[in-house]
Amino acid sequence: MRTCAAGRRLRPLGALAAALAVACSRPAPPPAPEGAYVPVSPREFAAAAARTTPPAPALLTIRWRYDDGDTPVTGRGAVRLEPPDSLRLDVGVPVVGRATLVLAGDSAWSKPGALARQVLPSRSLVWAMFGVVRPPDSVASVEKSESPDHRSWRITDGEGVVTTLQLRGDTLLGATAARGERAIGRLALSRDSTGAVVRAETVDLEHSIRFVMDVDSRQTGGAFPSEIWRRP
Repeated sequence: MRTCAAGRRLRPLGALAAALAVACSRPAPPPAPEGAYVPVSPREFAAAAARTTPPAPALLTIRWRYDDGDTPVTGRGAVRLEPPDSLRLDVGVPVVGRATLVLAGDSAWSKPGALARQVLPSRSLVWAMFGVVRPPDSVASVEKSESPDHRSWRITDGEGVVTTLQLRGDTLLGATAARGERAIGRLALSRDSTGAVVRAETVDLEHSIRFVMDVDSRQTGGAFPSEIWRRP
């Protein structure tokens, strides 16, 4: 993960990108015992991931808090989710102003452009903050472990980063990311009685960055206008 190198004025934007790109402040459910994972095909993983896709378009209003141990930064924003594969995030970032990130299928754009450049290497973990499982852009191997209560997916990407997703049934509970034997990030999700995500808590263990996103409201309905997914 990287933060902006342009100085303190752009730091909140870089921090937001960093927090979105890794995944959590509370521990996720414990991983399955070593040796319990078995290789599975990408097709099987893709089918399981599709079952976590939201059933209908949704508009979320959010609050977020970023803390690197120096000066906490807070803000508000909105998220549009449209199945099967479109997400738009609009947030207010102190000092910098407005920031927008759009993921639509294999395409992506942002304003300012630095946001997309920092987030895209870990776009699957952006989706995970909203309870949606997406495979990394490059997948070297996929493994699965199951118990009566939990299912774990362990995905190794082309750079050797291992992401472990913890689920109960088809509900994502949390995730961890590791490079070798060293954990680099975690994600934990809180849900309401309907199963909807109401809080995502992340931590970047490499840079001691903590990020919390709370969902204040959620409205479901029909498809969004097509122009909101297009680069202006």
